[in-house]
Amino acid sequence: MPSPALAFAPRQFAVLLLVVSLSACAGSVPAARAPKGADADQNAPRIVAFRQQVDADRERLKIPGLSAVVLEDGKVLWSEGFGYADLEHKVPATPDTLYHVASLTKTFTAILVWQLVEQGKLDLDEPVSHYSSDFKDDSVKIKHLLSHTSEHTPGDHYKYNPDRFEHLKEVLEKKSGKPLRQLFVETFLDPLDMQDSVPGPDVAGDAAKWAVLGQDHLARYKSNLARLAEPYTYYGEGEILHESQPPADFWASAGLLSTVRDMAKYDAAVDRHALLKPETLARAWVPFTSNAGKPLAHGLGWFVTDYRGTRLVWHYGHWGTGFSALYLKVPSKHLSLILLSNSEALADHMFQIGEDISTNVFACDFLDTFVPELANASGPTSATAVADCNVGSRAALAKWIEDRRAKMRKAITVDPALLQTYAGRYDVPERGVWTMTAGDGHLYLIGSSGKQYELFAEAPNRFFLKDRPWTVIFVKEGGRVTRMDIEDTALTLHAPRVK
Repeated sequence: MPSPALAFAPRQFAVLLLVVSLSACAGSVPAARAPKGADADQNAPRIVAFRQQVDADRERLKIPGLSAVVLEDGKVLWSEGFGYADLEHKVPATPDTLYHVASLTKTFTAILVWQLVEQGKLDLDEPVSHYSSDFKDDSVKIKHLLSHTSEHTPGDHYKYNPDRFEHLKEVLEKKSGKPLRQLFVETFLDPLDMQDSVPGPDVAGDAAKWAVLGQDHLARYKSNLARLAEPYTYYGEGEILHESQPPADFWASAGLLSTVRDMAKYDAAVDRHALLKPETLARAWVPFTSNAGKPLAHGLGWFVTDYRGTRLVWHYGHWGTGFSALYLKVPSKHLSLILLSNSEALADHMFQIGEDISTNVFACDFLDTFVPELANASGPTSATAVADCNVGSRAALAKWIEDRRAKMRKAITVDPALLQTYAGRYDVPERGVWTMTAGDGHLYLIGSSGKQYELFAEAPNRFFLKDRPWTVIFVKEGGRVTRMDIEDTALTLHAPRVK
């Protein structure tokens, strides 16, 4: 006869097996907790459903690798990796995979600004011209940079602009007397034990310059970078292209590299008010009000959306190609979702319809699974949100896939002897000397950075790239190639051949 401690009702036993199975899939997650009692009964089926949705959406969007974490009350409910961090070498994505978090970096920067406000060292109504000569008058305030309302007449309209946001770096460095990287290390990475994160991909490459961070830190950052995911982009018809890594620098707007485990520590610190006071977050997590009294899409450091009566606080990261990220909080439910990926598709698809969390399929799946009462709720919805996230996000996903298919260009075969006539070096204005090489019936472009791209012919003298919106046209004069023209969206660059 089994002891009372081992006697389970069938439903309880099934839930226990489910939790054990999920723990095995997710690996050992610091600060994670195994659901107990009613929590197990509620959360285990939700986690099973959500992880299936996440992987299905990843497959539809052709994302090679994705890592996820869900938190409740500041504690990890579940974390897991899907697909591959390195597709060519079949390196699995895990909760420990390192990614560029792109614009999620902005939320860290916003917290640093708010900390100065709490300390009485900064006023959000202070002119940015006090810190940067790029601003010729006092009309643009700190609050306008945080809320992305600094263009034209400051405070009139919202327009997401990372370049304008970047001026907060000058504010922080002048106020603190420290480099921004050092502020990130001393405020977030060290106190929160974010040991796997890196303050910029280039920080480990110049030990003398960044000695202020400590040699032990630099050694760890270099070791962490070995786990950095490879970046990819989806061309169309199932073709996934290996991309180049993003620029190696660190800004107020982007540059932080992290894992979902470390981002979970950051999120938990936000929720337990280890970084900002409750009243400060309350101010930051309210839609910024325009000069005309209209609530806008952004708060002071975060996007803010009211969806069917529930406030959503969020941010996305997007490198254009290669990496994207999503950070969603439901403050009233003490729930958070963080997703990091090595493809732009995680965030990119949502822009097919608008710039709002309600058009992101992963976010919608999360809300439907963990806040199911929203499905039939009635209440105010922000002007930027769709009425039904299921309808809107699925439409955005389908439109994104179709858009990729529509942008595919058909390649033709060109005589290898003709390709050889295009080989050589070309002086591209303001971009340095680029080299063309030909071999085995293929033509390659090598940029000044050393990155190699294959060119595909759509006419004997006209070529395109699959992962760049460029068209390369070779121009002959007197029977020989004298230059190449590079059409880049609305810009055409004339690059003479270097003799």
